[in-house]
Amino acid sequence: MKISSAATALLAAVLLSGCVSSAWEKTESVPGGRLYVPKVYAPLLPGSIYPNKNVPVPTKNRPAMVVACPPKGDCREKEILDQAAQRGIVVLVARGAEAAIAPRQEVDLTRTGTLIVTSASLKVEATPPLKAESFPSSPSKKILLATLHMAESPATPDGAVLKLYAPDARGRLPREAFRDAVEWLAGELNAH
Repeated sequence: MKISSAATALLAAVLLSGCVSSAWEKTESVPGGRLYVPKVYAPLLPGSIYPNKNVPVPTKNRPAMVVACPPKGDCREKEILDQAAQRGIVVLVARGAEAAIAPRQEVDLTRTGTLIVTSASLKVEATPPLKAESFPSSPSKKILLATLHMAESPATPDGAVLKLYAPDARGRLPREAFRDAVEWLAGELNAH
C-alpha cells in the first residue's frame, strides 16, 4: 500500500498537534463568556521575571483581564490570549453583558483591566492595584487607545495614551497592537 506525501504530511501534522502543551492551566465556560486561567511557573532565579518552565506553581492571586469582543466580526482572541498567557494574566472573553469575573483563588480582583475590541481599535482600561508599587517605567495614565492611522486623530479622553498603528496586509490592527495593549495592561496591574 502506497501512501502519498500529502497524506503523510497530514498524518504527521495531526499527530504533532497533540504534542503541543497549552499555555492554560484550565479553561471553563462561565455565565456570559469563557474563562482562561494561565499556567504559572516559579522564577528562573530568585527575583527573576523569567519563568522556570520545569517548576509549575499554583495559580493564585493573578491579575485579570475582561476582553469585550464585538458582536460580529473577528475579535482576534488568539493574539490577546497568547500575550496574556505569557504574562500570567487570567482572561475572561466576554460574549454577553452579564459576563464578570467572580471571586476565586486564581484572581486578585483588585488588579483587573478591560480590553475592548472593535474592528479598527482597542481600548484598554486598568483598575490600578490598591497598594501599587510605583515603577518609574510604568505609565501614569490608566487608559490606552490603539487605533489605525487616519487623517484625523480620534478624540481621546483626558488621561489617555493614544498609539497609532499602520494597518496589516488585511487592513486590520497589526499583531503588535494586541501585544502592546496586553503588555501595557500587565505593567499597570503589576503582573510579574
